[in-house]
Amino acid sequence: MTLSTPKRLAWRDELKASLHFSQTVATTLPLGEEDCDRITAAQTHFPFMVPESYAQLIDWQDPTDPLRQLLLPSVYEQDDQGSLDTSGEALSTVVPGLQHKYEQTAVLIVTQACAGHCRYCFRRRLMSKDVMTKETIEDLQVAIAYIQTHPEIDNVLMSGGDPMVSSTRRLANLLAALAEIPHLWQIRISTKLPAFLPSRFTSDPELLQVLAQYQERFQIVFQCHFDHPREITPAAEQALAVLRDAGCLLTAQIPLMQGVNSSVDVMETLFKRLHRLSVLPQYLFHPRPVKHALHFQLPILEGLKLVEGLRQRCNGSVKRFRYILTHEDGKLELVGLTPGPEPQLIGRWHQRRRGNDYPDILFLPIDPQTMWLPDALPS
Repeated sequence: MTLSTPKRLAWRDELKASLHFSQTVATTLPLGEEDCDRITAAQTHFPFMVPESYAQLIDWQDPTDPLRQLLLPSVYEQDDQGSLDTSGEALSTVVPGLQHKYEQTAVLIVTQACAGHCRYCFRRRLMSKDVMTKETIEDLQVAIAYIQTHPEIDNVLMSGGDPMVSSTRRLANLLAALAEIPHLWQIRISTKLPAFLPSRFTSDPELLQVLAQYQERFQIVFQCHFDHPREITPAAEQALAVLRDAGCLLTAQIPLMQGVNSSVDVMETLFKRLHRLSVLPQYLFHPRPVKHALHFQLPILEGLKLVEGLRQRCNGSVKRFRYILTHEDGKLELVGLTPGPEPQLIGRWHQRRRGNDYPDILFLPIDPQTMWLPDALPS
């Protein structure tokens, strides 16, 4: 069964069409009864949503299709092991919607909404009907006041959900408020919409005007989320070109996931295609032990082997990325192993949580089954 190609729409209309499409997939997509039942069950917990145009990229009849695994609820989601806060974000929240984990960075949780629901999402608690948590900005002035009184904060990361689902007017209001804080020089926006909803950037000239307006005040960085090379469509390339032309710096933060991109071949293609489009891979994240999403994990030793294979195929400009485990106490770079019959994992703090007094380099026990590291690390 071939899906009909959706009409090119303005981004808001496309988002509405995708919402309707996601609610009618049982009669639209070529899925079996079990898959449809899992989608129905998911709607009562962590919702199912797939952008209508993105659905064209997926072979819905192939259970091994990586993009299908990315978005289609799995039987493995019944496993309730793991955590809904793998990075200690509750410890970092200083006022509702504002996190201050790292000395120089404030994170604003702008929205709980997304254009699609990735099953691996490390913030699935924001959309989970089981948790019903509220972590977005409720009073912007309180958050602004906190940043104003902390001059060590020199950059703000807008996150969510996906902040680019917000209206252009709201984004403009956020930038205007942040522009009044003299010690800020950089704004980063974390988004998957170049892959999920490229029309957000190509059908909204007002957005480009807003970005241009604040280019002199801030360096604006879009941290683009691409999980697989097939997401880099002509429409996505056009969206990235629009952002480049607007003067924005583009980076990529890529989660490593079993069954989606856990091969050297896939990662090599992804990294090189992004680099060719001036999207610089910054982090490769080791898969987190997210509750209901443990099936995306793989052992650290397998991850290290993949990273070494990837670096062997890339030149220096491409392999500047860091392989990161986002621990409760900070971003721990997974460097490699000590030599000998009983090797240890070498970890280096890429960024520490404020007040973290661990030494710069850690040597940690590891075995072939080690998927993650304990909350309390040996000092």
